[in-house]
Amino acid sequence: MHSNQFPPALLALLAFAAAPLGQAQSQPFSFDPADPRESVADNAPKPPFVSSARRLLTAPELKDAPDDWIANSLDWVNFILANYQPALVETPVRRAAMIRLDDVLHIESAPRKPIVQQYYKARLEAALREIETARVTTGLRIWKLYNHGFLVRTASVSIAFDIVPGTREPGFSMPQEWIDRLAAQADALFISHQHGDHANQAVARAFLALRKPVVAPEDVWPSEPTLAKAVTHLPRNTGPAQVLPLANGRSLTVVPYPGHQGSRILVNISLITTPEGFTIVQTGDQSGSEAAGGDFDWIAQIGRDHKVDILMPNCWANGLGRMVRGINPALVITGHENEMGHAVDHREDYTQTYTRLFPIRYPAIVMTWGESFLYQRPLR
Repeated sequence: MHSNQFPPALLALLAFAAAPLGQAQSQPFSFDPADPRESVADNAPKPPFVSSARRLLTAPELKDAPDDWIANSLDWVNFILANYQPALVETPVRRAAMIRLDDVLHIESAPRKPIVQQYYKARLEAALREIETARVTTGLRIWKLYNHGFLVRTASVSIAFDIVPGTREPGFSMPQEWIDRLAAQADALFISHQHGDHANQAVARAFLALRKPVVAPEDVWPSEPTLAKAVTHLPRNTGPAQVLPLANGRSLTVVPYPGHQGSRILVNISLITTPEGFTIVQTGDQSGSEAAGGDFDWIAQIGRDHKVDILMPNCWANGLGRMVRGINPALVITGHENEMGHAVDHREDYTQTYTRLFPIRYPAIVMTWGESFLYQRPLR
């Protein structure tokens, strides 16, 4: 391949790697912030001040840090987030708190640190208590739980998406009692795809034990035939909408769009309309081909066929701007930041989410674990 065939971003990285330190620090970098860092190879050329080319647009992480610095940082983050809650117009100090949270959660040893594990559990327990007492009379309230997990509540229904307890790290997980309490608060669980940071057997069993539907693609848990048979596999298509009856006597209308992660993993992009007429879309790890004949052919038509209120995309999706424009939601709320089961260079951060949302120019809110937002029409 000739040098003029390399993508501009790769050429810039090569220049970074070859330049002396002082020169590399000032080297211009040609990169579209709306593109994902996910597509950058783990061994891609990089300047010496970052551990991975995937993290070139965010501050370098620490291998470790003193507990008192972590404790003070997390206390300050909680103080700021309590006083500056999610809103359409975000104050600079709230963004500063989210970026400080990135600093803590991207410490290489963070998932194993009891102080970070306790912070995670406290955030989730507070959200669970709020969910158990919150009543929605107008609009819809959306809680961001962990990773790409959400709970959406209207006056008549509550819908859960991709809820998992945490990571495989023993201390970084919700107890079964909390899972059971969450299942009691929702009318249905939608699982986007088979990966363990989106699909959890204990969570699914908790919903099924309460006779609440669990909707997932057909390739989820094939090695557990009894569980797989109990899961609802709506035919994946681009329409018309299908009716999902709920145990409370109400129903949802659902379009389980046939998405993919890569070429083979099935991903349901779930478009759900509530009895009140609110329409929400959650994408899971949608990252299918952008070529003609791929998923973007029908993603581009979703906004034409439906009036979407809330889009909950994976923050690292390829073609995020194209996806948002195709679905054309009133509001974007991202997911998948700071999945602590991932290595640091694949532990997506709020910092890069802000960078990627900036050129899209749609109303967007970035939330962290346990936060919620009340959406009402017209969007204010």
